[in-house]
Order: sequence, then C-alpha cells, then structure tokens
Amino acid sequence: MADMDKAETSPPMVIPILVISLPGSADRRESIAARLDALSLPFEFVDAVDGRRGLPEECEPLIDRSRAVSGHSYPMSDAEFGCALSHMKAYRRMIDNGIPHAMILEDDAIPQSDLPQYLEGRHFEGSDLTSLFYGRAYVKPRRAVHLFDGYKSYPCEPGIFVGGAVGYIVSLDAARHILENALPVISVPDWPACAERFKELKRWHLVHPRLVEHAKRNTGGEPSTIGPSRRQRKRRFLGVYIPPWDRITQSWKWKLCYRLLGFRKINW
Repeated sequence: MADMDKAETSPPMVIPILVISLPGSADRRESIAARLDALSLPFEFVDAVDGRRGLPEECEPLIDRSRAVSGHSYPMSDAEFGCALSHMKAYRRMIDNGIPHAMILEDDAIPQSDLPQYLEGRHFEGSDLTSLFYGRAYVKPRRAVHLFDGYKSYPCEPGIFVGGAVGYIVSLDAARHILENALPVISVPDWPACAERFKELKRWHLVHPRLVEHAKRNTGGEPSTIGPSRRQRKRRFLGVYIPPWDRITQSWKWKLCYRLLGFRKINW
C-alpha cells in the first residue's frame, strides 16, 4: 500500500532534461535549479565548455576558425565556440546513454508554468527538433496543430530561419545527425546548417506561445555570457547599430515575399 501511495504522489515521468552550465556558475545553477524544482521537473547539469578566456587546447581540433563566421558577419569568438561545443556535449550524452528524447536548456532559461503539461502529453513525439524558445519566426497558420490551452505547434519551413537554442527538445536521431555533420564547428549552436534536414522532413516544429523564456528578456534575469562579446563587435555609425547588408535584404524579403506566400510572423 505504501508503494502505491508513493506512486500516486510522485510526479509523472518526463524526458531527461539536460541543463548546459559552466561548472563555476553557482548563481546561475541555483537559479535554474529553483525554476525547475518549482515545476517538479528533474534535471541534470552538463558542464559547458568555457571559452571566455580562450578555448582549451583539446577543443581546437573540433572547430574551424577560418570557416567560422557567425550570422552577424564577423568571426565567432571563443565563447561562441564554447557554447556550440557545449551543446555537442549534451548530444554526446544522449548517444552514450541511448536517450530517445531530451530537453536541452541553457542555464539562463526560464521554463514556463505550462511546460510540464506539454511534456506529460508527449506533444514532441514525431519531431526530431522542437523549438520551445525562438525569436522572430515565420509560419504558415493553416499548418498549425492545436495542442492544449491555446498552444499550437507549427512545422518549421525549409529556408525559413529559426533562431534560439535556449530551450528545445532533440531526438536521438537528430543528436546523431548533428554530431556527425556539424563538426568541426563553423557556426553558433542555433543552428548548424545540417539541421535544415529536419525542416525538409517536416520533423522540426516550434511551439507557440513559447514554453521557455530567456533571462535577458526578463528584468530580473541574468544576461547571456556571450552577449557582451557580440555587442562589442556590432558595427555602429554615430552610436547606431548598422546590420550587415545581407541581414537588411533578408529582412525585406521576410516582410514582402513571405506574406505573399502565406506566412505569418509570430513573436515571443
């Protein structure tokens, strides 16, 4: 009888949650642990690769500096390389332990209160990548799948950029594919070019509204560890940020062409 009572009161089983965090980031670890504990979501930490003061020597064979240029038209920093390699470590843990699906969170993620309900319903099944956090995104409303309480799932369309690796769910097959094709690292973790394959197969979805937020968008949150290095390298004219030309043209493409093709912009 005691075992039955224990089973009834225990939280439902969910997929493993891997939190990427630098080993010395005690405050950030405490914050994300408190957020997940409040939602009764068990998790484990994955020690991140610290590139803030230069990458460890053993990481150099895993990156290609000459080919690595971020989406902001400047070479990637060691901190950005470290972030990408940290996500690779999470995929390696999945492969080594045969984990079918795992949720990957960065330690400044803010899980939302409806996240446990989403996980318990296993709404991520049938996808190789599920974006729980993202920035601006374009979707086709007619392809929406209603989940629960106003939440919808949209397939990510080929060629349409979806950024943000703060919180997502990845399948074992996707983890293997990325590890086999994204090394050496030449791009930031959100996302390597090889991930486009999942859009083509209709196996990359995003959930709207977002089920994970980012601390830098919360006035009480801690800023990103790689954000300062990106801000310092942004081109400015008279103090105003000037985006690269390809970003400007891409923005107009989104505004003009995508609307004609039936896309709708969704924000966080």
